[in-house]
Amino acid sequence: MRSVTVDTPPLVEEPQQLETLSPSRAGDFKLCPQLFKYKAIDKIEVPPTVHQARGTTAHLALQRLFDHPPAARTPEQLFNLFREAWIELRAVDYPDMFESQEAERAWGIESLGILANYFGTEDPATVEPAARELDMVQELGDMTIRGILDRMDESEEGLVVTDYKTGKAPPEQYAIPAFFALKIYALLIREQTGRTPVRLRLLYLNGPTVYEIPVNGRQLDAMERQLQALWSAINRALDTGSFPARPSRLCGWCSYQDICPAAAPKDETPATTAA
Repeated sequence: MRSVTVDTPPLVEEPQQLETLSPSRAGDFKLCPQLFKYKAIDKIEVPPTVHQARGTTAHLALQRLFDHPPAARTPEQLFNLFREAWIELRAVDYPDMFESQEAERAWGIESLGILANYFGTEDPATVEPAARELDMVQELGDMTIRGILDRMDESEEGLVVTDYKTGKAPPEQYAIPAFFALKIYALLIREQTGRTPVRLRLLYLNGPTVYEIPVNGRQLDAMERQLQALWSAINRALDTGSFPARPSRLCGWCSYQDICPAAAPKDETPATTAA
């Protein structure tokens, strides 16, 4: 009997497709597809910075501030909440952040000074958030969008979406892109509640500076179309493996400069012209 050898065809991997997309990762891809790849696909971790540690700790303290009655929402209370949150987070997320107690103490004093600026943006005794640190998951057509919203308030005009920032505010003409993620959250709120938020707020504590813009249904319709286009573009990039870098003035703040193919060499010096 003659034996027949059957060649097993090689396994063909199914093209990778996007499962969920967060507002922050959508913003990354819009800014620079290569940045999105490093963060969302390659999942290249970068050492946490003192600024990130401050932001995470401040967000937790501000969230917990509203667990207390209005009269107790004082600077001293917020400072204590920041210290408690830092004790919780330090051992788990930032064990090697500081080389000495003196450095940690200096960071803490600076952080409390920035946190104190919060009371220059609003009076927390007059605010009763409708939601804090809201974990949102929403299907929009063939998309699944997921993110965590800092705060949603019920005002006399309607729903207001608020985001805390512990960094310095950019000049006003450059602040509009920072509202990109908040517009996505406003879209998710509309889908889940049937109500369109009326305002988006960015509270920059290092200043402090407050930027606000109105929002309406037409803008959110446009955001949904833009989000669908981004979703499709990301899936095409996943299929082709093409995530081109998109150099901009923001590259100087990117954590992946050392590995980015579009980054200028560290020893490169600018050309000079003869006088």
